[in-house]
Amino acid sequence: MADSKRHGGKFSDIPPSTDDVHSREVEKRIVFAPGKFWDDYVARHFTVAAGTETPFHTHEWPHYILFLSGQCTAEIDGELYDLGKDCWAHVPPGAKHFIKNTGNEPLVFICIVPKEGDSAGQSCCS
Repeated sequence: MADSKRHGGKFSDIPPSTDDVHSREVEKRIVFAPGKFWDDYVARHFTVAAGTETPFHTHEWPHYILFLSGQCTAEIDGELYDLGKDCWAHVPPGAKHFIKNTGNEPLVFICIVPKEGDSAGQSCCS
């Protein structure tokens, strides 16, 4: 359950998600979600180790991504993008996509999806 009295803090103070979708090389923290200040969307903070990439995949919800640090290549709907700090990306519903950390440091980004796009949207937030 969300701490309704806490309205700010460090990303690192949020416990990492324990869902089995992500590997040890990808750390995910739920910042906002249903039951945690945002009823319709889930804002996730990701840290991706150097050389790690997500599988090439698709689903029926969009992603809204804000890159905070690091460098990556993203393929979205057949186009390649070199992205990093101070960049953004939009993944439309149904678009095949992946992200690969191409830098020597962790890739850090915020990824926002509708509540059906993350298990935290179903029952937040342990």
